[in-house]
Amino acid sequence: MEIIINKFKKVADFCYELFRIAELPLHFSKFSNKIYSNFQKLFLLVYKQFRKFTYEELLTDLSDNYDLRVYLGLNKLPEYTTLIKFAKKLPMNILERLVTAFKKIIPQPKKVAIDSTGISLDNASPHYCKRIGLAFKKRPFMKTSFIVDIENYFILLCKMRKKTRHDTIDAKPLIRKLSKHYKPQVLYADRGYDDNEIFKLCFEKLKAYPLIFQKNLDVPKHRRKGIYRKQTFEIFDYGEYLQRNKIETLNSIFKRKFNSNVKAKNHKMQKIEILTRIIAHNIDRLIKTGKNVILTILKITRVSY
Repeated sequence: MEIIINKFKKVADFCYELFRIAELPLHFSKFSNKIYSNFQKLFLLVYKQFRKFTYEELLTDLSDNYDLRVYLGLNKLPEYTTLIKFAKKLPMNILERLVTAFKKIIPQPKKVAIDSTGISLDNASPHYCKRIGLAFKKRPFMKTSFIVDIENYFILLCKMRKKTRHDTIDAKPLIRKLSKHYKPQVLYADRGYDDNEIFKLCFEKLKAYPLIFQKNLDVPKHRRKGIYRKQTFEIFDYGEYLQRNKIETLNSIFKRKFNSNVKAKNHKMQKIEILTRIIAHNIDRLIKTGKNVILTILKITRVSY
């Protein structure tokens, strides 16, 4: 139990640093009753993802965890409806700022990969659905596109949508946003991202080499379309391209650690649940990779504020 408590004290330290880097206010309104700060509520949303709890189970767990409550400065526990209302009112750009705030904590990525995965919006048992015949029907899911540091398994950026769309539609704004925060050397992608505009964004905007597997390899170079696609066609390193498979490993880690489905029914709450899982995943990676020096600096900063 002591090991678990110490782990989530580290999680609280990293959450506090992200909160500070993103420059979020302690309270969104001057008329707030100021019983609980935004930091405390945001940490509880991240902590909920670590423990795979419902809102009621989260507060039941905290009622027995006196040390963590003292560490967070919670004199009394909020009602579970308080957290639900806070999550519903929370602007999406707040969580997106927290995700991008990792750029000042994690090492600068050199190799990044882009891919999409589906997170189920159906909480029914797959075994039961198979028995009643639902397994052969299309089940609802949230299409989530990730850009990942494949050397350290950090999720750098994400984009979500409920409707099925081609991968290139989400990739273009993600690459533009990536160029504002990171400077990788190589971008890996599968055939779904074989688009000349994506090649152009990688070369001109991101200043990275696009190691993207192209379609129709039997078509000669002079008959292929796209200036940038032609430039990379003859010098494609397939052995290096296999590094892209690491993003599939991350998708597996992410789903096994934090579940492959979301419990929320509201569209905004589903997105918030996925974004808080991304924050939890990155913090978990920071703890596992042994960022002790960073954690010491964060504790000193926390005391000085």
